[in-house]
Parts: sequence; structure tokens; C-alpha cells
Amino acid sequence: MNKTFLSACALLCTLTVAAQTPQDSIAFASATWETTDLGDGAECRYAQIDLFGSHQSISVASYPRRKFSTQLVHLDRTARTTSDLGKEADAEIALNGSYFNVKTFEPVTYVLLDKEVVGSTTPSEYALRTNGVIAFKDKRGRKIDIFRCDTADYARVARRYRTALAAGPVLVERGRTVEYDSQRSFHTGRHPRTLIGLRADGTVVMAVIDGRFPTGEGTTIPETAFIAKQLGLVEALNLDGGGSSTIWTARKGVLNHPYDNKRFDHEGERKVPNVLVVKK
Repeated sequence: MNKTFLSACALLCTLTVAAQTPQDSIAFASATWETTDLGDGAECRYAQIDLFGSHQSISVASYPRRKFSTQLVHLDRTARTTSDLGKEADAEIALNGSYFNVKTFEPVTYVLLDKEVVGSTTPSEYALRTNGVIAFKDKRGRKIDIFRCDTADYARVARRYRTALAAGPVLVERGRTVEYDSQRSFHTGRHPRTLIGLRADGTVVMAVIDGRFPTGEGTTIPETAFIAKQLGLVEALNLDGGGSSTIWTARKGVLNHPYDNKRFDHEGERKVPNVLVVKK
């Protein structure tokens, strides 16, 4: 039995209720959000909330998927900031995408772009965290699915979907948070996190949790899943985090505080090879 298979087995998970306190739910529900109307039912908001015995800085954008087009922008062995790619796409919202090699900018997860496979999930990446996809059936990106996906399922994804981006771990599945039996620092350490998810009514939610700052300490994977549930998500997927975590809107600019310049401002974006953009 090889090491990759054993590592993958360590990621086997069970559905469970998030193990946070009632006080955390109350703190989230009573938080004061700075909210901006983006039009046509879309909005962005920001709050600092004391959760899990820590300070959290959370930026969120949401929109009805039937009124907007969600698209994947992917670059070939090069990278740009999330905000630049959002502006170039004439988008309303942009969110950083999935994991990549920081030296070559090549994706290390499965990427299907307009029916062409342009990225593959490496064995080490699958063993560590990548176990789901966000997939689009139509060219306009209004028929969106988020689901658990083994590497053996990618051929089926390519047959059923036009565009797909693998990432992970899956945070919420069929309305319930997902727990992972892993003690790796990726799961148990507090880091900046990016997530995308769906509400039952078809609303798409994108969120970034700042990390590695006194006023935004970041979250573990279980804490990230808890926040996804508090945002009302029935399906949710963790995307690339750390210095890559960035959410941008045309109305407000960069909403969160990207970590790459190690300052709690909006200037520290990392260049990334793919982003999700939202257009009217």
C-alpha cells in the first residue's frame, strides 16, 4: 500500500456539526457589518468579529447566480493580481482561485477551461487537501455545482461540465459541515482562508478570512467551515489561502487585507494564475 494512498485515507471524513461554542454563533449573528450594495441583488460586506477566542477579519461578497455570470480566468504559466484580472475582465467581483506552484505558476489542481484540461491535481496535493470542485455547466456560468470529487472522477466532470476548478477541502456538504481527521498544520493552524459556496436559494457567496495579523488572526479548517455555515451555505469549498487570499469588487476595490506585504492594508496582493470573476 503506497504512501499517497495512506495519506489520502487520512482525509476520509465524516459529516458532523461544527464543534464551536454557542457564544461564537451569537457573536457572528450580532456582528456589525459594513455593507455595500453592488446592484441587482449583489452586495459586499466586512466585519471584525471575536470568534473562537481570537480576532477575525471577514470580507464577504454575495450575488444571485441567475443574474450574474461566474467565470474562471486562467493564465498559462504566468500570474497577475486578483484585482488586475478582475478589472481586465470588466467584472463586478473577483476572487482568487486554487493552488499552484509559486515558482512556475502552474496549477497543482485539476483545471478544466472551456472543455480543455489545462491543469492536473498532483498526488501530494490530493493527499493533503484537494477533494472537491466548483463546476460550471454552461458558458455563462449560471449553472454552478460544488461537490466532493475524487481524482478518478475528473473524466466524468469533463463530460458533464464546461469549466471546473478543483480545490479543497470541502467545507460544507448537503447543509452539514465536514470534519477531517488530520493533525497537519494546514488543517489545524490559523491561516488566511478563501472560500466559495452556495445557499439553498441559489445565492453564491465568496468570502475571505484575513490571517496572521493581530486584528485578523485567521482560522483553522474547522473554524472556516463553521463560518461557511454561519453564512448560510449548504455547499462550500475551500480555495487557495495564505498570501493568495484576495477578494475584490469594482465598487470597493480589494475588500480584505492580503498578507503578502505583511501589513494590515489592501495592498499586499499575491499574483495568482487563476481567479473566479463575476460579471453582470
